[in-house]
Amino acid sequence: MNLLSIIFEKFSPKERRMFFGAIGILVLSLILLAFLTIRESGTFVSIPGGSYTEGIVGQPINIDPVLSANSADQEMSSLLYSPLGNLLATWSASPDGKTYTLELKDGLRWSDGQPLTSDDVIFTINTIQNYNAHSPLYQSWQGVSVERVSSIQIKMTLPNQNVFFMDSAENLPLIPEHIYGSIPIPNFSLSDYTLQPIGNGPYEFKSFSKQKDGFITSYHLTANPFFSGSKPLISDFYFKFFENVADIQNALELHEINGYGSLWPTGIDPSPLKGFIVDTMPVSDYYAVFFNQSANPILKDPNIRAALTMSIDKDAIIKNALSSGAQKITSPILIPGIESTTSTYDTSTASALIAQFKSKNKNAQLSLTLTVPDVDFMKSIAQMIQHDWQSVGIDQVNIQTVDTSDPVNSPLKTRDYDAFLFGNFLQNPEDLFPFWHSSQKIYPGLNLAAYQNTKADNLMETIRQTTDDGERQVLLAKLQTMILNDDPAAFLFSLPYAYIHSDELRGFSTDNGGTPPNVFQNVNQWSIAEVRVIK
Repeated sequence: MNLLSIIFEKFSPKERRMFFGAIGILVLSLILLAFLTIRESGTFVSIPGGSYTEGIVGQPINIDPVLSANSADQEMSSLLYSPLGNLLATWSASPDGKTYTLELKDGLRWSDGQPLTSDDVIFTINTIQNYNAHSPLYQSWQGVSVERVSSIQIKMTLPNQNVFFMDSAENLPLIPEHIYGSIPIPNFSLSDYTLQPIGNGPYEFKSFSKQKDGFITSYHLTANPFFSGSKPLISDFYFKFFENVADIQNALELHEINGYGSLWPTGIDPSPLKGFIVDTMPVSDYYAVFFNQSANPILKDPNIRAALTMSIDKDAIIKNALSSGAQKITSPILIPGIESTTSTYDTSTASALIAQFKSKNKNAQLSLTLTVPDVDFMKSIAQMIQHDWQSVGIDQVNIQTVDTSDPVNSPLKTRDYDAFLFGNFLQNPEDLFPFWHSSQKIYPGLNLAAYQNTKADNLMETIRQTTDDGERQVLLAKLQTMILNDDPAAFLFSLPYAYIHSDELRGFSTDNGGTPPNVFQNVNQWSIAEVRVIK
């Protein structure tokens, strides 16, 4: 050190300036070298922290995944409740495919810290099977008997083999018996837990805000410390509620929300949005006009049903009402290699069939009522179909708009419609039983066309019992031909699900498919906070 001091003292003023300049250049070079090293060999890593706000059109009513079909409830439930499949350690099926034994993971807990056991699974299924609960899952669990083996083991027995059963089991959301067990089912919706749920998902309820008029403006969720999976990286998850899509558009432009999901068309104009990405995901769904032959005599005639199907210009509907965001279909089977792609649009043949019917029936005046949900794009489609049908000879086509959010008090229950424009969402694209088997003609069954064909019934039952994939594909092709020959519905299009989200979001996956439960399937891996580290 003394030697350096002596040398430094011998420097002239000019040499000292050069020395300090060299030291400065060396320091700057080291800083630049470190920066380049980090940039070249570093990578961004997600870290816990931050918050995310999801926008929803509508209001939560009963945040219960078993009882509510309200879209806002379902979207929030997917973060607050984890499905049975995520809670299983193992499962096995008996050789005859009728009995399943499921074992839960050890140490499962609800968000209030109480144990989650096989009793909760049994309670949930019993609740679903109670007709008075009006559960949207009712049909999937009819005829299934459930037995407690131990606190973590459950045995489920089916009346008949069903190779698709585990789809229902793994997607089953659970509700806590220690919360609802002492509450009569009609009072579930009156309890505080309706809006302050106890769940088992990646997030738990923290608080909500509402206006004096009762409109709930926001919900605050925090990471659930008892979640059985990996802890969410995003610490705080918020939901903000809006009255219409125009308000969502404004909130996105102002960056008041980070995400919004909807079936296409979303009603959102992406052009003014800065810092957002629009991802689209396929959905196992199809929209059709279902013909109710028991409600209007003219629909009993197969030629009339064929003519109504042939006269609908699907290309025009997709272009003008759906902004070219849909896929045209001609069948209820949406499996590559099986689905029918044969065009059915033929106005000349449709006009001839209707004219022939009128001639045979003393020039009868033909009148139909098309029932449609009170949704803007659906009403636009109904008006286009109305024009198409009138142009080929249907004298009068009335449009009836209904609220389908409450299926108990809608045409879905009474089957009081001539033709119903509606969408079917498939849990498994190969399983047509819930929508086309004759046993599902009456509510809460989902056979909206009241379709009845004994041979088709037998095929659907056989498909459920066929374990060989190749053989099942052959049977599905036969079933498709049979259904299309009967013309029980005019199959129109399938819609994707669009999710608009901040470009800062990491970990989002389009592989899960559309609809909220799937969109949020890996929400615990989402992140918005990150740091750069050297590899």
